Amino acid sequence: MYAEAMSVSRFINLKFDLLRAWPWLFLAGVMTVFIGITSPHQLGVLLWILTKVSLAAFLGYWIYRSLHPYARVHELTGEERRNAMLVRAIYVGAAIIALGLGL
Repeated sequence: MYAEAMSVSRFINLKFDLLRAWPWLFLAGVMTVFIGITSPHQLGVLLWILTKVSLAAFLGYWIYRSLHPYARVHELTGEERRNAMLVRAIYVGAAIIALGLGL
């Protein structure tokens, strides 16, 4: 019974975690529809840009994980956690800028 309650609790937490940025997702959908109506030939460009940014964020995260294999942010506390999150954000941001400007 306890394990079942824990799995339901995790599902509810995951659901709310995934919907945390729903206003941004909704705005992105509205803007995509707007671009599709006003200039449909630009949808391919938009898809390419979104693909590059997503791939860059993924690569930046895994570059950080491979260079700092023991720096698990969820296991740290206090100042160490804040510094590790900042370093991870710098890696991801640098990868996004590099791929955004380079390709």
